[in-house]
Amino acid sequence: MTDRNDDLAAQSGAYALNALSPEERAAFEVHLAESGESRTETTELTDTAVALGLAVDPVTPPPALKANLMAMIAQTPQLPRVVGTADDSASTSATATPLAAAVTPTPQANAETNAAQPSATPAESKAQARWFTRPATALAAVAAAVALIVAGGVIADSISRASLQETSFASQQADQLAAINAAGDSQRLVSTVAGGATATFVWSAELSSSAVIVDGLEPLSSDQVYELWYIDSAGARPAGLMDASTDGPTWRVLDGEMAAGDVVGVTIEPKGGSDAPTTDPIVVFESA
Repeated sequence: MTDRNDDLAAQSGAYALNALSPEERAAFEVHLAESGESRTETTELTDTAVALGLAVDPVTPPPALKANLMAMIAQTPQLPRVVGTADDSASTSATATPLAAAVTPTPQANAETNAAQPSATPAESKAQARWFTRPATALAAVAAAVALIVAGGVIADSISRASLQETSFASQQADQLAAINAAGDSQRLVSTVAGGATATFVWSAELSSSAVIVDGLEPLSSDQVYELWYIDSAGARPAGLMDASTDGPTWRVLDGEMAAGDVVGVTIEPKGGSDAPTTDPIVVFESA
């Protein structure tokens, strides 16, 4: 039994960082109810992790990070939401054991414990109060804070390099792409670009807005540029320019409003763009 308790006590750090499996966490929480020493140690470890997280100066990520993330989200197929059945809910309710029920001593146990043990120290009292109710939110915050500490060097380096490209235009584009993806009627089409790249077209009729994301777009010569178009029965309307990205997908939220039935195309034009297409499109999408 002593070996078992020693093994559980050694998991206090992992528990503070929410790094245990559900089974391990449940066993450790039972151990917490029985060991004031483990409660004190776990509380102190959690406080230390939070303090380390708060010691890091807050950093505002540049628009480029959000833009690349939203572009990758737009290209990634989403699984349908799985809705549990009534039987599943009943089974979960029947088998789940709240921490409060698992670790709250009975009145008789309290009396026996108080008679057998000396008064708790301030640290033990603090641990007792905190660990008799499960601090799930606090543990999640601790895990995130420590993850930030561990990866801080890499994140800070990425942000410092990406911040060189930060502009108000990039920020606006990132917000618009996020809005399109979040719209209730957001739709997408995927096609192959001439040359083998994969293009994704996302749009929202409610927002009258759309974006094109291309993975593997080939760079052009310095005197050429990719131009996007809205095309309807009256002809083609210029909708923005873009250059092939050297870091992640190339993407662009189209300028202007998308009308119902508009076709979206991308052509290669002289630097600065054209008022009307001068080449055949490398990819075409129909918004339907």
